[in-house]
Amino acid sequence: MMIKLSNRVIITLIVWLTIGFGLVACQSDEATPTPEPLATLLDQARDLADDQQYNEAVAVLEAAAENYPTAAGPLIQAGQIYLRQQQLLPAEDAFNRALARDLENPLATAGLAETILRQGNTLQALSLWKEAATLDPELPGIYSGLGRVYLARLEFDEAEEAFSEQLTHQADAEATWYLAALSAPVDEEAARAYLAELPTDMPDHLAAQYDYLTATLDTAENGSPDERAQAIGIAMVQIEAWPLAIYALQIAADDDTASDAAKSETLAFLGHALAQYGRPALDMFRQAEVLDGSSALPAYFQGIYLRQQKAFGVAEDMLLRAANLDENNPAPFVELAKLKTEQGFLSDAEAYYMKAVEVAPEDIDLQLLQANFYAGRSYRLEEAGIPLAEALVGIDEDNAEALDLLGWMQFLTGHLEDAESNLSRAVELDPQFMRARFHLARFFEAQGQLTDAYKAYQAITEQDLTGNYRAAAWEGIYRIEGQLDEAEK
Repeated sequence: MMIKLSNRVIITLIVWLTIGFGLVACQSDEATPTPEPLATLLDQARDLADDQQYNEAVAVLEAAAENYPTAAGPLIQAGQIYLRQQQLLPAEDAFNRALARDLENPLATAGLAETILRQGNTLQALSLWKEAATLDPELPGIYSGLGRVYLARLEFDEAEEAFSEQLTHQADAEATWYLAALSAPVDEEAARAYLAELPTDMPDHLAAQYDYLTATLDTAENGSPDERAQAIGIAMVQIEAWPLAIYALQIAADDDTASDAAKSETLAFLGHALAQYGRPALDMFRQAEVLDGSSALPAYFQGIYLRQQKAFGVAEDMLLRAANLDENNPAPFVELAKLKTEQGFLSDAEAYYMKAVEVAPEDIDLQLLQANFYAGRSYRLEEAGIPLAEALVGIDEDNAEALDLLGWMQFLTGHLEDAESNLSRAVELDPQFMRARFHLARFFEAQGQLTDAYKAYQAITEQDLTGNYRAAAWEGIYRIEGQLDEAEK
């Protein structure tokens, strides 16, 4: 039998069914909300990173990677942030995950190449940079990256060729500066031409290198070609640009017209550059000694190398010899102080620091080294460390390093009010001074100001681009979280 429904009942059923489906639809929307557009998430993460909120930026990118499981972009951007922070293992992981989604992505390949290069594996980095250049030769900076890996391998002709190739694709300040530096020992005119091409809005680190190279060329302008090459090489040693230093000093060392004293100086600096770059150097030092037995440089650089190798006895002999040959140079005494510090002979170390300051009493950096020795070893803080730091602050009340050392030593000796004031002032003067930030965080934690300490440690984990204090800051965060968990029980 067929049941006949009135129109009113039918309409009522339709309304209820419509409402029911609407409720189901609403519940479904609430359970699985539509993710924001990928471009919006990437822009949001970029803005956070520009504001140095790196942890938050990475969190946004990881969420985007989860919501868009085939997109490589979020993982590439996360890898770039990790690279900026010098977090190489997370960067490597992020770029590899990006390549798992897009195997031939040139940006991910270049990011992985840079990560591997910074880890010191130049052979794998070279292969990856070549692959990235093949995938997209127009990718900005791709040949600059290739040039840097050739330079790291001390393959100078190939490096110069790669930097030149970069300029055929796009203007690139980094490639231009490297070409200037590679030209400087052999062709002053070409070097100055490259320097003139650098933009006025170049990054700060390139601007500093530009000024330094220009000043060195000006100083060596009236010298011979080998004197200019030597001057460029020594300048690169001073900024620890080891491959460029080796390149220029090898050119200077090949000049047979130089005097024995000049050759000795060149070989001593070349040996030092090679040693710091992990290459054999003792033969260079010995040749330098033979050429000029009156020079302190071969013994001094050899002493540094041997100290770093923990051959303390021989290193001390070399450094004492250097000090005897150049009594008015504080550098050997500083190295002797470092050696004695590493051996644990703190009174001897202090004596050598005092001797260095005696030789160069106007050198504030030497006095900061001495103050750092007292603070770092918690040695004679009340008697010597704090008075020295107070004197340095008296000379320059805006010296963030001196204020940090003073505040830290005051904290260690229980002068808490002064400690907080000086540490806070150091951070205020230089917000990127991570040691001062870390010391202030430690102060807050010790005083039970856990919220302030947590925030201070958190800032270090995000903003420490050197990585020197990041691990210790995470340990501080874990300690505070443990204390808060205990308090809640």
